[in-house]
Amino acid sequence: MVTNMQEIQDKILEVAIYLDEFCKEHEITYYLMGGSALGAIRHQGFIPWDDDFDVFMTYDNYKKFIVACENYLNKEHYYFQKENTEEWPLFFSKIRMNNTTYIEEDTQGRNMHKGIFIDIMCLNNASKNVIYRCLQYVAARLIIARTLAIRGYTTNSRLKKTTMLITKYVINKTVLKWLLKMVRGLNNKETGLVGHFFGRAGFKNTSFRKEFLGIPRYVEFSQEKLPVPEMVEEYLKVRYGNEFMRMPDQKTRDCYPSHAVFVDTEKDYKYYDRSYKNKLKL
Repeated sequence: MVTNMQEIQDKILEVAIYLDEFCKEHEITYYLMGGSALGAIRHQGFIPWDDDFDVFMTYDNYKKFIVACENYLNKEHYYFQKENTEEWPLFFSKIRMNNTTYIEEDTQGRNMHKGIFIDIMCLNNASKNVIYRCLQYVAARLIIARTLAIRGYTTNSRLKKTTMLITKYVINKTVLKWLLKMVRGLNNKETGLVGHFFGRAGFKNTSFRKEFLGIPRYVEFSQEKLPVPEMVEEYLKVRYGNEFMRMPDQKTRDCYPSHAVFVDTEKDYKYYDRSYKNKLKL
């Protein structure tokens, strides 16, 4: 078992370097996002207490990425966890590293790959009309609640528990298709705005001008070079506010706890899956 954050981040960085090489090979444009982009600019690497790594790409690049992963991913070392599947019902994908273990509280008993990972998020075109854009955001929130309920997400919030329970049974396949169309329905039109609707950001921090993305800007990240949006500072202002370079207080840090309950950078998750199942039989 690993308790050293540096060991976890080193393994995540291995996946990130592979992703960068893979995307270059297949001419796919992507950018570090959220805390990963913030870490690149503020810390020249990971945020010290963060064991998460996120990237996003436009819808056309995301579709291209899925096809490339299904056909060309190095399956000996990595695993593609595709969105909207029985294994992974959420609407973003992951690249996981084989022969590692990263178990989260709500995935302990799920039949799924549980290796160390990075998240691959899809940006969707956002409406210029604030009301329609709000509907896109709400539609995504409802989808998230449903998929988290299916995943087995745990929370102490009564509101979240109630919402997840209701959406799990009310949102059938037909309703889900309609909600997803609301979120992604503008991807064949140029709106000038993009939104990361399936993330954790609030409505006002979700959408930004597409021109902020531009040509990927390779910056230092833990002694490597990884891409952030060309106008990354403008993006970070939208996401975190004008003071994004200021170190947060402990209360803010506590809002971003470690995702894992158990990590092993050298042993495959299947070993612990067997142990978990045997424990349940006792």
